[in-house]
Amino acid sequence: MLCTKHSETPFRIADADINIYSIEELAYYLYHNAYFVDESFFNEALIEYIDSQLCLKKIAKKLQYLSGAKTEFTEKVMTVVAGSRYYAENELKDFEKELKAISSKSMLERMYARARMLYENGRLLSAKAVYENILKSKNTKEQDSGFYAQVYVGIGEVLCRMFYFHEAIDEFYLAYERDSSKDILKHIINAKLMWERIDGKAADFSKENEIDSELVEGCRQEFNDMETQIKSSADYDRIAGIFEYDGRHNLDDYYENMQETLDEWKEEYRSEL
Repeated sequence: MLCTKHSETPFRIADADINIYSIEELAYYLYHNAYFVDESFFNEALIEYIDSQLCLKKIAKKLQYLSGAKTEFTEKVMTVVAGSRYYAENELKDFEKELKAISSKSMLERMYARARMLYENGRLLSAKAVYENILKSKNTKEQDSGFYAQVYVGIGEVLCRMFYFHEAIDEFYLAYERDSSKDILKHIINAKLMWERIDGKAADFSKENEIDSELVEGCRQEFNDMETQIKSSADYDRIAGIFEYDGRHNLDDYYENMQETLDEWKEEYRSEL
């Protein structure tokens, strides 16, 4: 309702997994996600979309010029946000100050923020790739060991979401070597508890017990409480009903329902990868 020109063809912002249909929607996205935007965001495909689908040739032409001139991303973002006429003058002034503050952050800090956004949007392999690029960066002396601890934690979290618990534990140990905080130790313990469930064997908590046996016991109790809570939920009962044949329903329907659920889970997992 607030858009001046609404295209029938969407432009997909892959990192956030959303479609936009207007310059106002693009401006709104940039206004709220500027921290995660880098130079690659303003690519030829986006400029072409603004030109041909939204028919905003002046904005497209200016972005094309700014790309060729290799200017800071701040100017490109402001070209779109101001050009959309969606925000009031005072909002634009405040936003420009915010952009200048963002541009003062190091590239590694902005890469880290981008990886977090990708992870939170379920783009697991993309997040992992950004974290790994941070570790490969030539500018590794720019940040302290605590920063890199969080990068390893990030990789560990991705691996946990992908069910690679054993590999995640290795990443959490690398994080703990750089920052021996209670939070990171908890990541290690929780990953081991999840690995126990997958492996079917008792995990070795000897190192963790030496450091903080109370934390190990507390995590185990939290884990058991959460498992109990899940098993008593309506969702769990519904899914259990799909996979447990009670002998009362048609066998073909049972297999069909089970396969549909498995296909749904597989598709969800594929989309994350």
